[in-house]
Amino acid sequence: MNFSFLALCILCLVPDKSKFQASASTDDDTTSPPPTFTLSNNITIPLIGLGSASGVRYSNVQSAIDVGYKFVDTAQSLSWGYHEAEVGKAIKDAKRRWEDWHSGESNGYVFVQTKIHPQDLGYGATKKAIQLSLERMEVTSLDSVLIHKPRCWEGICTREPEGTWEDSWVALEEAVHDGTVRSIGICDVDNSLLDQLLTKRIGPTIIQNWFDPFHQDKELRRRIQEINEKGEQKVLYQAYSTLGTQWMMRGYTNNPVLNNPILKSLAKKYSVSVPQVVIQWATRQGVMVLPASRNRSHQESNLDISGFRLSDAEMQSIDALDGHPSGKIKPNGRLGRKQDGGRSSNNPNEVGLQLVNKAKVPLDVFWVPEGADIMKDEGDHVKVGELNRHADVLNLNSYHGHVFVFKEHGKSDERVLNHFVVDKGMGGSQHHEIKDRSGEL
Repeated sequence: MNFSFLALCILCLVPDKSKFQASASTDDDTTSPPPTFTLSNNITIPLIGLGSASGVRYSNVQSAIDVGYKFVDTAQSLSWGYHEAEVGKAIKDAKRRWEDWHSGESNGYVFVQTKIHPQDLGYGATKKAIQLSLERMEVTSLDSVLIHKPRCWEGICTREPEGTWEDSWVALEEAVHDGTVRSIGICDVDNSLLDQLLTKRIGPTIIQNWFDPFHQDKELRRRIQEINEKGEQKVLYQAYSTLGTQWMMRGYTNNPVLNNPILKSLAKKYSVSVPQVVIQWATRQGVMVLPASRNRSHQESNLDISGFRLSDAEMQSIDALDGHPSGKIKPNGRLGRKQDGGRSSNNPNEVGLQLVNKAKVPLDVFWVPEGADIMKDEGDHVKVGELNRHADVLNLNSYHGHVFVFKEHGKSDERVLNHFVVDKGMGGSQHHEIKDRSGEL
C-alpha cells in the first residue's frame, strides 16, 4: 500500500410563501435528512445533491427522488455526460417541479440546478441558453443557473463565445430580476474572480469548485466563510468531483480518494463506504457535495451519513491529506501542468516510510495528532493501516515530526507495542522494522 500523509492542517418553499425550501418528502424516503444551507434568497437546500454527469439518465433521477434526494445538478453539455432534458422529465413525471409545488399538486419539490456551456458566454447567448433550459426541462422558471466555466479553452468549445462571463452575468441578473431564475452562480472560481463577482449588482448565490480530500481549496473557502459570517451576503460553496474523479482525468491510474488507506480504514471502522466518510467530512465543513451515481443503493448510502460520526482527530486526518494524492500517474499524464490545476509535492519535510512487521503478531498502525497522548488513546489515535502478517510492508508518505504507534490488531487493551517519531534527518526515504518493544515502553 502507498499513500500520502500530509502534516496536520487545522485549519425551500413553505406553504406561507415566507420562506423557500426545496423539499421532496415522499413516503419512499428512507434516509435521515442531510444538513442544509439557507441561501441569500432564503431558499434552504440540502448539502447533499445528486450529480448527473457520467451518464445519469431518466431512471436514475427517478430512483434518486424515490430515496429522498431534494437537489439535482445538471448542465446543458451533452458532451460532458449530462442529459438535462431527461432530468427535467423525471422531475416533471414525479410531480416535483417548483410549479407542481406552487400549484398545490405536490407537498414539496426537487431543486434543480443547470449550467450554461462556456461557448454560450455573452449576453445574448446566455439569454438563449436560459430559454433552452426552460424548454428542455419543461418549466416556467429555473431554481439555479451557473456559468459552467468562466472562459473557453482548447478542446472544450466548438465555437468562440460571443462575449465574456461578465456579459453572461448581466443576463443572469436580469433573469433573477424578472423571476425566471431564482439563484445564480459560476464554477471554477479563484480569488481574482471572486473579487470581481462581489462587485456585481447581484452577487453569486452559489460557487461550484473542484473539492476533494486532496484538493481542499482552503483559501477560497476561508474567504467565503468570512463573507457569510459578515451577514451582508450568503454564498454556498458547492463541490464537484468530491469522490476523486478529477484525479483520473489528470493522469492517475486509480482513484486516489476511493483507494486511500486512511479513508478506507475509517470506512471499515464505521462499517460504511469511503464515499460516506468523505461526504460527512465535507458537509460538516459546510461544503455541499454532488455525488453522481446510477446505482440506487449507492444513491441511498451517499445520502445517509447520519449513522456514524467522525471524531475531531479523524476529521483532522482527512484535512491533512490536502495537496498530496497518492497513487501512480500514467506516462504523459496531465498532473502537474499549471493550466490543469495539478499540484505536486516539493515539501522539504516529506519523508517516504517503509514499515515492516517484525513482531510476532498482526499490527494496526496509528497516527497520533500533535498534543495527543502517545501511550493512551482517548479517541484521537487515527488508524492509517495494517500489517497483518509477519514481514508485511506498509509504505507511507509522511512528514518530519509525525508520530506513529503500533498496536496488536484487534486487541481491546490498546497496548502500544512500539512507536516512533519521523525524523527527516535520517533521510528522505526510510526503512523501519517494527518489533514488539512493549516491555521497554
